[in-house]
Amino acid sequence: MSDQNIITAKTAPVKTFRDGAISVRIWEKAYQNSETEKTNIFYSIDMKRGYKSGDVWKSTSNINSRDALKVSNLFISANNWIIQQQYSIPAQPETLA
Repeated sequence: MSDQNIITAKTAPVKTFRDGAISVRIWEKAYQNSETEKTNIFYSIDMKRGYKSGDVWKSTSNINSRDALKVSNLFISANNWIIQQQYSIPAQPETLA
């Protein structure tokens, strides 16, 4: 098993998709394999729905049945964005010894 070290972890999402009060955020982390020194980028996704309680805005990860299709579409958009990022990153040239 190879060891991996986090080399970057974004403190803000790299991309956000919204539909009304619902947002899906994409987070990026870069890991470096200590054996091969290769850097791997990993993405994670979270979802939240904003709502107002009195005068205060809050958020939750719970949705109602009316929002299920919105959430599904947002996750599809997020997945498509991640795939695009993974295939548009140019390969790193290997150094000659």
